[in-house]
Amino acid sequence: MGANERRVERLAGLIHQHFRTRQPAGFYARQLGISPTHLNRIVREVTGFSTHELIARKRVEEAKRALVFTTATVQEIGFGLGFADPAYFSRFFLQRTGMTPRAYRSAETAKLAQFAPNG
Repeated sequence: MGANERRVERLAGLIHQHFRTRQPAGFYARQLGISPTHLNRIVREVTGFSTHELIARKRVEEAKRALVFTTATVQEIGFGLGFADPAYFSRFFLQRTGMTPRAYRSAETAKLAQFAPNG
């Protein structure tokens, strides 16, 4: 594994550690000891995505998990992911998944119900 891949691996760990606090890409660059521009160049080279997009993808992944496996409200999930405005969280989720958080929860719950044992 090359130096750039190791940096992206470290970045992924940092994102996992801090995604709930809505840290900007510059925060992660400072943690890695490089400029935001250099970080973005490395991330694009290794993943094909921007640093900002990697952060957004992690937040969507966690939102999906919480929507399916917790009983927290959409508002509570949004707050837990660092969104101060529930409407903004819903727009963010819709933009990245094509579904509102409530619609996603309903669809995934229905899929899981198909596999639940009867009775």
